[in-house]
Amino acid sequence: MNEDIYSPNQSYKITLSSYEIKMSHWVAQPYLIRLSDDVTLFSLKGDPWSAFTVKWLDDVTVEMELARYPGRTSARLILQPAIDQATATTYTSSFSGTLSEVSRWILDL
Repeated sequence: MNEDIYSPNQSYKITLSSYEIKMSHWVAQPYLIRLSDDVTLFSLKGDPWSAFTVKWLDDVTVEMELARYPGRTSARLILQPAIDQATATTYTSSFSGTLSEVSRWILDL
């Protein structure tokens, strides 16, 4: 099951791809997609990260709160696809870089 959350100017969307990982336990895996060419710019595919909140701060900046299933690892992401920049913050550390660098950093937590 997918849910799409569009940027205010309809240039990007966050698709939450939800799947049941265990009986009654669901993961809403986020994907950031540029709509002009349907390219996925950011994903955490391969690791069960689930988005709890998604909020577009402006036309090109999205904020997400995520948690890895199972466990207690969580992160706050700020993604800016128009300039290929992102920041991830956990309880103990923070990292900024390109969208792909931040994706790799999160997957390595």
